[in-house]
Amino acid sequence: MKQKFTSLALCGILCCSALNAQESSLEIPAKNWIRENSGNLKIADYTSLKLSFVKKGNSGETLRFQQMIKEVPVFESEIIVHFNKSGTISYTSSENLKNNVKDINVTASFPASEALKKAHIASKSSGEIIYEENKLFVYITDAGDTKLVYRVLINSHDNPGSWETVVDAQNGEIISVKDISVYHHSRDENPGIKKNKKDQGLKKTTLETGSAYIFQPDPLSKMQVAYGGQYVDGSDATNASLDAARTLVTIPELELSAGVYKLKGTYVEIKELESPSTGLFTQASNQFLFNRNEQGFEAVNAYWHLDNNLRYINLTLGIQCVPSQYNGVLRFDPHGLSGSDNSHYIPSNDTLAFGEGGVDDAEDADVIIHELGHGIHDWLTNGSSSQTQGLGEGSGDYWAQSYSRSLNQWPSSAPAYNWMFSWDGHNPFWAGRTTNYAATYPSGLVGVIHTDGQIWASALMRIYAQIGKEKTDRAFLEGLALTGSNTNQQTAAIAVRQAAIDMLGQFGFTCNDINTITQEFTDTGYVLPEYSCALSTKETVKENLISVYPNPVSDILIVLLKGNKEEKAEIYNMEGRKVLETTIGKSNNRIDVSNLPSGNYILSVKGVELSAKFIKK
Repeated sequence: MKQKFTSLALCGILCCSALNAQESSLEIPAKNWIRENSGNLKIADYTSLKLSFVKKGNSGETLRFQQMIKEVPVFESEIIVHFNKSGTISYTSSENLKNNVKDINVTASFPASEALKKAHIASKSSGEIIYEENKLFVYITDAGDTKLVYRVLINSHDNPGSWETVVDAQNGEIISVKDISVYHHSRDENPGIKKNKKDQGLKKTTLETGSAYIFQPDPLSKMQVAYGGQYVDGSDATNASLDAARTLVTIPELELSAGVYKLKGTYVEIKELESPSTGLFTQASNQFLFNRNEQGFEAVNAYWHLDNNLRYINLTLGIQCVPSQYNGVLRFDPHGLSGSDNSHYIPSNDTLAFGEGGVDDAEDADVIIHELGHGIHDWLTNGSSSQTQGLGEGSGDYWAQSYSRSLNQWPSSAPAYNWMFSWDGHNPFWAGRTTNYAATYPSGLVGVIHTDGQIWASALMRIYAQIGKEKTDRAFLEGLALTGSNTNQQTAAIAVRQAAIDMLGQFGFTCNDINTITQEFTDTGYVLPEYSCALSTKETVKENLISVYPNPVSDILIVLLKGNKEEKAEIYNMEGRKVLETTIGKSNNRIDVSNLPSGNYILSVKGVELSAKFIKK
């Protein structure tokens, strides 16, 4: 039975005021698209959709609509509508919409203050509370139950991580407790490696330039040597070889107050966030000239790379991308995680912290920029970054490799040319990763996010090798902004290519670039909708050769082809797996899709080399 919507119900879905005072002139056409597809998208009439986030970018404008029950948001449930520069909808996503949410009472019985107390106990918070948040959500449990919950986030100095505690808002039962920080490698790879560091001082307005020694991006790449001999961590000991591997750089911005310089500027600020306490490395000179045996070296190294990368995104590429908190300034701790050998991005308060076990993580630009990549992913999507199939890890790996590859240090014949974490990994501490991973999608997925992400990163680096850093970076960032909390690699590939299509004629993007992106993604195993760049630039739509309807569809998909020839038709799910194959033609134009699960699919018609995306409701 088809779901019907009265005008009152549609108003409930679409007529609510925007969250966070977000506004867009494209809100009405976006709502019209949602209205036209509301029944097929299975939007329950007891829920509403509020405009929660608007991002204007080089590829167009993206609107995100948060699903609500009354005034309570449904956790991680949204619809994304993207318009190209011409104001035409070129991309939509409903994969993150929780259409299985049930209608429940959204008035809490259990006090928020008591939920907060329970969360502190359950998450074992210790020491100074760095961040604390308690918000009400409609939440779907792992068992599929819809509950009203408090989602409590706590970051404490002596128990590193961003601890999420979900508390039932009706009875106070704790549903789950977990650390939602995003780490650059598995915490099980080397859990025992720690270092003890000495404490140092601290202090706290104009912005001045300065100088610093850094690793650019790491000592092994700069000197083109393998880990060993004079080029080992040695518990932070320095020597003439490691000193010579440093690079002297200009720091664009340092905060100067009362004669004291601090690592703080427009984009980045050092903070004491996690154990161990090593201070802020303020000093009376703007010359931050440390050796690696001094704790200040990691602080300056991380500060310079974070600042440099954010300047590249915001100023060179012109893509607005900064944290949503602290007035858009990224806070980082160069010595955190209680000294363990790992690093993480903390989405609850948009901060970074770097561990010290093995090789100090903040000595390797790959680690620094990888973790920043998690933040970039989070900020571009308004807090909806995805780790599905390792998308987040692969995106962080690509972003770090894009930078280190641009320095042109390793010859392409060297194994380290493709290495991720060349100084921090590929040594006795842990194995590191690579961006020439041989596995393809989806058969190469193993269910481990740090491993699977290498498929995505490697595909992007193959595109990078052909169309260059800046264009690949632009398409990657603009495409990532179209993704959501459950987006997988397959859907992300479609989004990245669509972003590139929407920038045709700008920033040097050509049809050859689109064809390269299409070919590399296809060779990786991702299935993309058919797109003919040459025809589209002449405003000739290839879909005139074929008509596919209805879309969304519940049972019978009708495919109309010009001509009398029969063609093979294949249907793929969004993981790239073929789920149906048949033959269609002039006298046989119906495909029964009633047995397919609800979701997004791609119809591929071989003879006319055309694909079309459709929704099975």
